[in-house]
Amino acid sequence: MKSILKIFSISVSALLIAGCQGFLDVNPKGEVFDEDMFTTDEGYQDALYGVYNEVANESNLYGGYLIYMPESLSGNFGNITDYQLGNLAIADWYSNGPVSIRKGVWSTAYETINHINNIILHTEESEARSLDHYGLYRGEALALRALLHFDLMRYFGVPGWATDSEKAETIPYVKNYSFDVTAFGAYDEVYADIIADLKEAESLMGEDETLVTAVKDNVADGFTSCRITHINLYAVQALLARVYWNMGDLANAAVYAQKVIDSGKFTFRPLSAFVQPDRGTLDLNETIFGLYNASQQETIAKQFKVGSEHTRSFSLATDWKDLYDDGSSTTTTDYRLTAWFDDSEQTFVNIVANGYSTGSSTEYTGNSILGFNVIRIPEMYYIMAEYLLDTDNARAIEYYDAVTTTRGLDALAGTGTALTYEMLSREMRKEFYGEGHRWHEQKKRGEDIKTYSGITLDGSVTGNFTFPLPDEETEGRENLN
Repeated sequence: MKSILKIFSISVSALLIAGCQGFLDVNPKGEVFDEDMFTTDEGYQDALYGVYNEVANESNLYGGYLIYMPESLSGNFGNITDYQLGNLAIADWYSNGPVSIRKGVWSTAYETINHINNIILHTEESEARSLDHYGLYRGEALALRALLHFDLMRYFGVPGWATDSEKAETIPYVKNYSFDVTAFGAYDEVYADIIADLKEAESLMGEDETLVTAVKDNVADGFTSCRITHINLYAVQALLARVYWNMGDLANAAVYAQKVIDSGKFTFRPLSAFVQPDRGTLDLNETIFGLYNASQQETIAKQFKVGSEHTRSFSLATDWKDLYDDGSSTTTTDYRLTAWFDDSEQTFVNIVANGYSTGSSTEYTGNSILGFNVIRIPEMYYIMAEYLLDTDNARAIEYYDAVTTTRGLDALAGTGTALTYEMLSREMRKEFYGEGHRWHEQKKRGEDIKTYSGITLDGSVTGNFTFPLPDEETEGRENLN
């Protein structure tokens, strides 16, 4: 039996590429990756659109499991009727559901990485350097490769506090477009490769300093517009901040978080956006990088909405309302509580503005962009607050208040109360409910997890945070020896 990496690399010649004339009018192109494709700007753009289409729409990536999994694993979902995710949520890795999920995420991610490597390979040819946006093509491809490997590490790799022996083999970092099987890399080696790809991408994408504007709209009239739907320069810096944060290197995380903040390209959403938020769209104030997905509203709605045509797969954790209604404000209700949830239903998400909706139609006539937020600006402020927590608590509070006061909460500054990690963690959970952040924080810190079923997973056990590799991968490698 061949390894999954080898099996799925063979399918690259059959990839269907999706072109993008506009984010409200997308028509797939029936083109195939071939040598002629990589001779023009349009060819590189079509190839990258194809990769974005895979990442955003594949059910094993952000089109499904990379959204559902971390929320199920963290305990943010209170009742999971989907047996696959239900078993996954209690770390029952080897029952039928989790086995299928693990294989699907692994194989689809590496298949997409191979498509990306084909683009990167062609950017290394001398002719490519004369293209109009060479830096963006190579930079985006490198950053997408790093993003997918990082996501694989967050699930299949051990946490940073694991033992040296547990860190000795994690995942393969695949850099070549080939049918060869790549060796497993050690924890530090894989993260070094992720960081190297992101730093090279950062060095190539200076064009985004002009292309990414502080005031944004949903006009998409070419590859260089709607840059928040591309993994742009600031998304690369934000991802570096997230990677370093995940590794526990807060000093370097702060360097890149501050770069994004200092760019002045991203602000907090106004009160009017909380009063009537656009459902299932990117936030034109806060989104640093999001994935365009025209069907996201309907896909997510089917998991939450109760009705004749729907079977609800998820409900909220029992403490969801208390989480927001915690006395953090003496004058107002947390805007997120009233805007992102339907209190009348009590048991399921009505609106989580960053991806979830109970709408039944994919038709959209608003002024935003349909899709899912991958990175938003509040994360950068919370990274800065965590970095400064023990060394300069007053400054940490400034970053903390910068976010929370825009959510209707009282400022902490001037109260004489010190900011603690518990306070910061609670706010991060509130801010990123539905975006998959909490489980990765729990893994980073080795926290116990109380699952939806009442089982508590021991946070000191690395196996509770580490997806086993698919059997086909390990068996295939054994047969190659």
